[in-house]
Formats: sequence, structure tokens, C-alpha cells
Amino acid sequence: MARAKFDMGEFVRSMQGAPATMPAEERDIEVITAEIICLKQQTAQNILEIGHRLNEAKEKLTHGAWLPERVEFTERTAQKYMRLAREWPNTKALSDLGLTKAFSLLTLPVEERDQFAEENNVIDMTSRELERAIRERDEARQGLEAAKAEAKTA
Repeated sequence: MARAKFDMGEFVRSMQGAPATMPAEERDIEVITAEIICLKQQTAQNILEIGHRLNEAKEKLTHGAWLPERVEFTERTAQKYMRLAREWPNTKALSDLGLTKAFSLLTLPVEERDQFAEENNVIDMTSRELERAIRERDEARQGLEAAKAEAKTA
């Protein structure tokens, strides 16, 4: 029995509500991989869209009125999504990184994120490795600043 050729357009349409048309026995690793990649990208896009809408809602609400509990988010999660929406326009990078690493990178100044990610090959790091690299970067900067301050006073 010949395998059906994977159609990304059909898959995307199926992910938008219509049932998938390819029977499970015809799904090979390439199809499953393509589906996973598409779902990752959709997840990243959806998270940014949620963040945009939370930002929009916050602007419309009076001071002290807040939405996260109405949409079943913790305040912390809502704040992270909102910040991602404001500061992370690239859904491809977000889907490649994953949320945990993206949240970690938000601790870096905006103008330094891309260079840090490139120099440290962040995509291939685990979340713990990334957190350690950021911590080491911060410690090195603090040490440098302390040395500069000490040199000024000397």
C-alpha cells in the first residue's frame, strides 16, 4: 500500500479545527515530525497572541481591575506572556527556544539578547545550562564593575 504524501497546507487546515484526514497507519516519522514543528510554531504564536491580548485588556481596564484570574492564568504567567509579547516579536525563535529559555533570556537587556544567544548557542543548551550561563555572565559583569570601582578609588 502506497503512503499518502504529506500536505502541510492540509495539515495546517486540520489543526485549525477540521479533523485530520490522514489515517494513523499512514503517518510516518516525517509526517509526525512536521506536525510537531507546526504545533511548536502555533504554540509560540498563540502565546504571543495571548500576551498581546492581555496587554490590550490591561489598557482597557481601570487601575486595580485585572484579568488573569478571569482567563485562568496566574499573575506571574500573565506578566511573562505580556512581556514576551512586548519584547519578543520573532515566533520562530520563540518556538525554537521554548518558553522556559525565552523567559530566562528576558532577564537580559533587549539589546544584548541576540548576541548572547548567538555566542552561547542557546538553542542547543538546556534550560539549566542557560540559567547558569546568564548567572555567570552577570557575576563576571559584577566582578568587572567592582574592579573598575576599586581602580577608581585607588
